[in-house]
Amino acid sequence: MKPKVVLTGAILALVVMVALLIGCSAATPASPPPTSVPAAGAATTSAPAVKATVPAASDKKLTLTLVFGAVVNSQERYEKMLQGFTAKYPNITIKYIPVPATSWGEYTQKVVTLMVGGEKIDVIWNAIEAVPLMAEKGVTRELDTFMKADRGIQEYITDVHPKMLQGLTWKGKQYLLPFAWNNVLMFYNKNVLKDAGLADPPQNWTWSEFLTYAQKITKDTNGDNNPDIWGFQSTYLSWNSAPWLISNGTFWMNEDFSKPYYTDPKAIEAMKYAYDLVWKHKVAPSGDFKAAEMFAGGKLGMFAGSPTTRGQLSPTGIKTTDFDVNFWPTNTGQIVKGSIWGCDGYGVAAKSENPEMAWELVKWMMSKEVMTNVASGSVLQNAPARRSLATGPEFAAVNPSHYQYFYQALDNSRSVVNSPIFANLMEIHNRYLSKAWAKEMTVDDAMTNIQKDMEAEIAKNK
Repeated sequence: MKPKVVLTGAILALVVMVALLIGCSAATPASPPPTSVPAAGAATTSAPAVKATVPAASDKKLTLTLVFGAVVNSQERYEKMLQGFTAKYPNITIKYIPVPATSWGEYTQKVVTLMVGGEKIDVIWNAIEAVPLMAEKGVTRELDTFMKADRGIQEYITDVHPKMLQGLTWKGKQYLLPFAWNNVLMFYNKNVLKDAGLADPPQNWTWSEFLTYAQKITKDTNGDNNPDIWGFQSTYLSWNSAPWLISNGTFWMNEDFSKPYYTDPKAIEAMKYAYDLVWKHKVAPSGDFKAAEMFAGGKLGMFAGSPTTRGQLSPTGIKTTDFDVNFWPTNTGQIVKGSIWGCDGYGVAAKSENPEMAWELVKWMMSKEVMTNVASGSVLQNAPARRSLATGPEFAAVNPSHYQYFYQALDNSRSVVNSPIFANLMEIHNRYLSKAWAKEMTVDDAMTNIQKDMEAEIAKNK
């Protein structure tokens, strides 16, 4: 980027989102809300009342409209996932509305615009980043009433990590049910490490040991003074770089995202370390780089990946026995089993005219029947929200040997920044750190400017 940094497969928020899920926080800022958007909470005031009981079946012909992100999902996938639902309810027709967008903020605003324009929507797919915004804009309705009235949902609730459920709440109310999730671990190519004379890294490896690995892997094999085998791929994007902060005992912000930590010495130290991998130690590329392709081809030893990464690696032909995952290296002296995480989910639209049947569709998406397809990778490439499936044989069959590290890392993880103004905050993050990575600004100055601008943005929207 001047030198340019491109993370193929990770830079688009909705490609990773589920890069999360991820890369979710690396998205571009949301466009300004339409002038006709209702004030916070306005839409919820006219939402139809929820009946005390949920129908077991429906003999009434009706149409349920499902809104989803077109970048990640497709109608064909949904038709496959909902085959059982349409068989159970033959009188219900599903109308699909794909919404193209490159960020969660943009996607949410487009959904709001559809609703304001009179589109009758029943079920909405979205992610953790957008829950506060959807709740405040009256896009989705709380699900607690349904959950209390429907004993059948308890089996699902007990099979989901509490952090996922908590992450999709706002002001004490549940707005989405978790469907799939991502978090970041260290991917490493076992053959590349072996060629460099390196064993698989231990759980308790350090920043210093990681650097040694990266230096031994990085090689110029053709003598042109430019490495053609890289040790690592380093980035400033908040999703993939967050583990450096977590492994140094800090994070981007506090728990409720009201206070930035960018001038925390530990945060600055972590970002300088990530920056030095590119410019000082020269073990990470600074230009365009197709990470998954290079990793599979033996030209990249290690990179930050998530459960979604299997979707990027599958077309390359690399076998799950040729690579593995590990916890992030530590700079605190303790094993870092935490990571950054994000998830998506489904909710009932605030103005759904058929809220009880919309709930039935949401509940169907949480079923083992649907999520087994997620675990096996037949419909999506990320991890299913159900613990039994994310740690079970279906998921194990399409992942490297230490696949359970993904779920274990949830216990001590931090969620992506999902403030109602997350898009604005991430725009500030990217604006300054991209300049640092392009050597137009020091990391210290970038972090100081981010702190100042974020504090101003939070104060303005308090």
